Amino acid sequence: MAGSRYFAVVRGGEIDGTVKAPPSKSFTQRAVACALIAEGESEIVEPSTSDDGKVAAKIAKSMGAKVTMGERAWLVDPPSRPEAPDDVVDCGGSATSMRLFTAIAALADGATVLTGDRSLRRRPIGELLEAMIGLGANCFSTRGNGRPPVVVEGGGVRGGAVSIRGDITSQYISALILACSRADSETSIQVLKTLESADYVKMSLDVLREFGGTACSDFAAGRFLVPGRQTLKGCRYHVEGDYSSAAFIIAAGALAGRASVTGLNAKTSQGDRRIIEIIERMGGRVTFDEGAATSVRKGLRGVEIDCSEVPDLVPVLGVLATQAVGVTILRRVGRLRLKESDRVEGVVNMVNRLGGHAQAEGQDLVVKGPSELKGTEIDPKGDHRIAMAAAIAGLVAGGETVIREAECVSKSYPSFFSDLKRLGAEVEVKRG
Repeated sequence: MAGSRYFAVVRGGEIDGTVKAPPSKSFTQRAVACALIAEGESEIVEPSTSDDGKVAAKIAKSMGAKVTMGERAWLVDPPSRPEAPDDVVDCGGSATSMRLFTAIAALADGATVLTGDRSLRRRPIGELLEAMIGLGANCFSTRGNGRPPVVVEGGGVRGGAVSIRGDITSQYISALILACSRADSETSIQVLKTLESADYVKMSLDVLREFGGTACSDFAAGRFLVPGRQTLKGCRYHVEGDYSSAAFIIAAGALAGRASVTGLNAKTSQGDRRIIEIIERMGGRVTFDEGAATSVRKGLRGVEIDCSEVPDLVPVLGVLATQAVGVTILRRVGRLRLKESDRVEGVVNMVNRLGGHAQAEGQDLVVKGPSELKGTEIDPKGDHRIAMAAAIAGLVAGGETVIREAECVSKSYPSFFSDLKRLGAEVEVKRG
């Protein structure tokens, strides 16, 4: 039902089943970005058909690539260099696409204007623009507030040395690494403060490598060296399963019975693979065998978790914490206030409306458990991860949990509610 407005009704009960992990939207977006600036056609196999995945393909097309979107693969035939789009580029709610393609737009011959929906227009991009200017690009925020819409005048990237904060979003560093592979000269990137969500930069380096590119990295020192004038080569890129999405299903099994997720890469660079070890730290049981993670219900206990490297797991960790004995402290979650919604407030409100006990304390989120959850109505405010977390909570709540505007899950996991049904969950999806 992607593309239409609907709400979901979840009722508590046992689950037992197996689903395949959806393709990673993060890898899909990076692969599309590399395919746009590569030489020769690329085939992206099993791409994410989420809203964010489709946005990346649409942007590549607007910048001169011929994009054929088949059932199992996308073909991307790039121009000799990115072209200035005929119209304003609408990135929807995809911050990753906004930031990656803002940097890549500097390689085009003409000007590119990029914007997005209301939630995206409140998310920061100023530090990336400043870094790009330091590397010879001409770009600015149209309202002068360091947020979209942005204008990138194009003409190429000179290269050189630049410093940028790493505690706002790692997407800035990923964007610079990919775009600067085509800069006129070598680029040195020094990360100031702590590089948080560093694994997403590792994912970008992995994708760049698949397309024949290279960059030297020193994560301990926060330094990256990107040779200029690289020629990326079109390739056949296979998108792996998404741990960020699989985390919700794994959590469902840990709370409500048994769930197995196939199609996961044991050697992935995805940071959200840590969902397995986190649940085990909480006393749960998760096994991993031949690309499948299987969780079964087991008593959980409260723990402290540094979430600076796994911010996307916070909503579902908040739900797990409601059923854990004792106090769970989710530390360093401040950046979540700048996601699709104020995700800290969203998790606190969701947990408390369901009858749990959560509060924000500075940079931390504290949940006391175990709690007897009761079904209620949840408005995720357009945040896909809040909507999915609320559905998982609904599996262990009494009565019905109603999730309004549940179509927002299509941003990352379009088949989420269908997959819950495959696990045996009692889920109804209704238009309205």
